[in-house]
Amino acid sequence: MSATVFWQDGNEFATLTNTFTVGGTPMDPTTVTLTITDPTGAQTTPIPSRVTAGVWTANVASTIAGIWTYLWEGTGTASDAIAGTWTVSDPALNKLYCTPAELKSRALVPDTSDDFEIQLAVEAASRFIDQITGRYFWRGPASEVRTYVPESITRQPIDDLVSLTSLAVDRNGTGVYSETWTLGTDFVLETWPFHYNNTDRGETWPWTAAVVVTGAKLYPWTWMWSHLNRVQVTGVFGWPSVPAAVKQAALIAAADLYKRRDAPLGVVGFNEFGAVKVTSNPVIQQLLKRYIRGSRVGV
Repeated sequence: MSATVFWQDGNEFATLTNTFTVGGTPMDPTTVTLTITDPTGAQTTPIPSRVTAGVWTANVASTIAGIWTYLWEGTGTASDAIAGTWTVSDPALNKLYCTPAELKSRALVPDTSDDFEIQLAVEAASRFIDQITGRYFWRGPASEVRTYVPESITRQPIDDLVSLTSLAVDRNGTGVYSETWTLGTDFVLETWPFHYNNTDRGETWPWTAAVVVTGAKLYPWTWMWSHLNRVQVTGVFGWPSVPAAVKQAALIAAADLYKRRDAPLGVVGFNEFGAVKVTSNPVIQQLLKRYIRGSRVGV
């Protein structure tokens, strides 16, 4: 029996039910307490409802992504303590590079019995790709503000940028970005490595640097005992769309992760030559090779 997939939402309820027994017969305790601990460590004690003799239940809203825990405690004749957990997933499916339905198709899973394992494999594979490449391939919020420490007076690397709203500079190190620059006049956007057209490699890439085009405005020097993050960029960060190679790599990685549940110590079976093992897939590295950037540059 598979675990249930819960989504982070105030309207998503985990129904917790417990049966207190004495000698195998359901019986009510003198008092019943349910303690809920959310992923942040905060505890609440919702009031459970009695269904029938010994059977108590409560609905808990799944408002935070992560692992939740519960503890049923009964006192008196039917005293007992029963603990358990449930997992809440982030509902932002745009952060996934392949879908549970695609993995079920690839793994030939015909029903919903493994939905939790499928969902977990897809999430883990997507974050695995983030780690390998040093970037994420989904679009962030409509607008974010990020700041940077100048690396030179003429060229400033930035996080992957889909679209720019503004670029401003703190010339004096006071933390106030009072000098706003004009795109196309004071600077231009560049995509790695040193391309000024972000569609010339067969797919649209994000912008990765802001380059000075006039000596009238240069990135400021920095000094100790001042704000070092002198460049402020506002815009939509992330990737224009998930590249096909990234999607395929995610699907391969997710399928491998899903198979490992039936592969103790990596062994999936045996043939005439001995143990058959799940190994790291070199195709994943080849698919992701051109997208590897390294660590983020923003602060």
